[in-house]
Amino acid sequence: MSPGQKGLYTKKYGQVLLRNPKVANFEVEALKLPPGSRILEIGPGRGFLTGMLLERGYVVSAIEPDHRFVEELLGTFGAQVRSGSLTITKASFLDTPGQEYDGIIGNVPYHISSQIIFHIGRFTFKRAILMLQREFCSRLVAQAGTEDYSRLSVNAQLRFRITIIAKVSRNSFNPVPDVDSSVLEIIPRNQYEEEAIQKADEVFRLLFSNRRKKLSSSLKGLPEEIGNKRVNELSPEKLLELALNEITG
Repeated sequence: MSPGQKGLYTKKYGQVLLRNPKVANFEVEALKLPPGSRILEIGPGRGFLTGMLLERGYVVSAIEPDHRFVEELLGTFGAQVRSGSLTITKASFLDTPGQEYDGIIGNVPYHISSQIIFHIGRFTFKRAILMLQREFCSRLVAQAGTEDYSRLSVNAQLRFRITIIAKVSRNSFNPVPDVDSSVLEIIPRNQYEEEAIQKADEVFRLLFSNRRKKLSSSLKGLPEEIGNKRVNELSPEKLLELALNEITG
């Protein structure tokens, strides 16, 4: 990385940019959508994924908070912007109101991974392909009874079907981060009302803060076979049922 390139990266945006074309191609292929599909790209950076998306005939809306990358993208993809196949918006994804797209893709900053996962729930989409820190991904997909199972796991899995579809070495990025990454496929479940999950989350918070205690120590009136269990023994669906019963009962 030359001195000029080094100046492009800032801690403010948690910037590490993918440099491995095989990984980028894998992510784009994983969208599994036909040409003409409308794709939201989170944090395009210098446009590594953007170019591949456009080559496959997608109509891309790119959201980038760094004005320097916005200027570079406008220079690189000026023709596509003029044709309407690419829209570039200078903004934070977390400040972007929910809209409808066919797909969402991005290699997102590690330090706001949780906020991004739940913000995409405000959008309507068929499939999202996101690359995040490997340890965080493991927590998202953790099953009941495992060490990584947490309030984060429950909240994510009630909203989405999440699958780790690839593991990516830290050496695929520039500058090289301190951790490895994973690629996630995220598909909305659309099974539970968002308002219900948000209400239940206060109960989830209580239960997971006492995860080593029996459920009966936190919630009263439970059947013995449930009250004698601990929070990490129950599925997200069962925990939602318990939480809503506690709220309404």
